[in-house]
Amino acid sequence: MTETHNGDFNMNGITVRQATEADIPVIEGVLADTVGWCREAGRPMWGAEEVRWEALSKKYGIDGFYLAYRSGVPSGCMVIIDYDPFFWPNIEKGKSLFAHKLAVIKTARKTGAADALIGFFKKQGAFRGVRAVRLDTHALRPRLRAFYERHGFVCVGEKTFNGERHTAFYEYEIKPDDKLDPVY
Repeated sequence: MTETHNGDFNMNGITVRQATEADIPVIEGVLADTVGWCREAGRPMWGAEEVRWEALSKKYGIDGFYLAYRSGVPSGCMVIIDYDPFFWPNIEKGKSLFAHKLAVIKTARKTGAADALIGFFKKQGAFRGVRAVRLDTHALRPRLRAFYERHGFVCVGEKTFNGERHTAFYEYEIKPDDKLDPVY
């Protein structure tokens, strides 16, 4: 993992950088690709309306979004926030980081884009001085859960919302040996 001169994060040929307003169509495209791929696979994740900027901007600011690029092509995205009272009501603002909408386009799966996004997320936690980074995922997706577990995340609970959204909660404790150099 390296940081480039302009603050971008690079891991195994995947560059992660903070999004700008000009990237809104890219974010929507990455998330829409994921919605379509999951629907094709018979495992719907989000609804198409949930990944349009109109809906996303009600929960997240553009400054929380990060994009992964492989050979200059947008390959994935995620949003990082420091407060999530819906999924993590017992965690005070600024005491953790939370990842949401982590997605990789179908053609970039198994290229390391998701690994780079997770690596960046953990590095952001270390840089921002939080004790742990957290995420939630669909509890009935064993391969997705195994991916997070391979990256050191530990399941700390499960809950079902509205009788249908089976959610697993994962936490990664920041370790003293996690790199603490700046990431933007």
